[in-house]
Amino acid sequence: MNQLYLYEFKQKRLQDKKIKIGLLGTCLAHGGANKIQALYSIAFENAGYEVYHILVNPEIEFDYRGEIMHLSPFKKGMFNRLKRFLVLRKFIQTKQLDYLIDFRGRTKPVMEYLLNKFVFTCRYIPTVHSYELDFYFPKSKWISKLMYQKAFKIVSISKAIEEKIVKVFGFSNVITIYNPIDYIAIQQQAEKPISLDFPYILAAGRMDKDNIKQFDKLIETYAKSDLANSTYHLVFLGDGVLRPQFEQLVEQLQLKEKIHFYGFQSNPYPFMKKAHFLVLCSKNEGYPTVLTEALSCGTPVISFDCASGPNEIIRQNENGLLVENQNFEALNEAMLQFIQHPEIYEKYKKSVQIQNDLPSFERFIKNWKAILT
Repeated sequence: MNQLYLYEFKQKRLQDKKIKIGLLGTCLAHGGANKIQALYSIAFENAGYEVYHILVNPEIEFDYRGEIMHLSPFKKGMFNRLKRFLVLRKFIQTKQLDYLIDFRGRTKPVMEYLLNKFVFTCRYIPTVHSYELDFYFPKSKWISKLMYQKAFKIVSISKAIEEKIVKVFGFSNVITIYNPIDYIAIQQQAEKPISLDFPYILAAGRMDKDNIKQFDKLIETYAKSDLANSTYHLVFLGDGVLRPQFEQLVEQLQLKEKIHFYGFQSNPYPFMKKAHFLVLCSKNEGYPTVLTEALSCGTPVISFDCASGPNEIIRQNENGLLVENQNFEALNEAMLQFIQHPEIYEKYKKSVQIQNDLPSFERFIKNWKAILT
């Protein structure tokens, strides 16, 4: 009887214990995986988990939940890197983290092996946010296996990424969990007024030197199209080192009155809601949250059918249009279809407004609960 009571007592203690989750990332600013890390923290805290952010630098722009520990005070160099390792290991142990979810790019195999071997003392879950696996895996299959030998799970953000990881590296512990969206918060924030008083097409993303989003080509496509002579303007949200070049291109094309740059917006949702549609013309993607966010605002989308992401979000001829990958002529035709055929556009608009299959917090947490036991 006493043994049974003791067993039940221990089981209850285990059930009552809050699972502690560490989220390891670069920062909580700019775009991509950093924004997803912030969303993870909100979803996990809402579900009753204890959340800690471990950040390489202190920039914060996104709403988040949980406690923050910065690694930034330490300078570069071998000695300082060792110091960071020790501080990180102590933090994981002191907080008694149960899981560490990693949002960083991982391009230094030796450092990642040492982190896995000596620093990550809890269950380690690396996430993969791009179809370009070089950001996360060494080219050598053997080194990749060595680097991730202690990974509890590897989480990809699309089925296409999962399939590629399995095919190229042979890992058997890969699963897909789509990036969540805070549907209620998006709906509320989308109601805030903005001063744009013209119809427009929206594109959003970082303007980094790798030019993944290809906004220059979108500008040129718009300039050559009947779109430039229509009443519809082209609006960009986002910042980066290429923005001055894009603005200069617009000047050269004499389209400053039609093409507008509004920089980074902490609340992009009113722009999305008011847009006629959102367009995505990236070289590659992982699981482009900008599409799910636009759809959450009731706005149809047009996107290249990149190797990963868009075709797992867009239901062709229902909530948007998938265009042959990297075919800018076909992209122009799709955009003109939404402008020149109101009856077709309204069909898409109505379909977006009644959809209910976006990756909600509830679905996201259900998928993670199957892992976090």
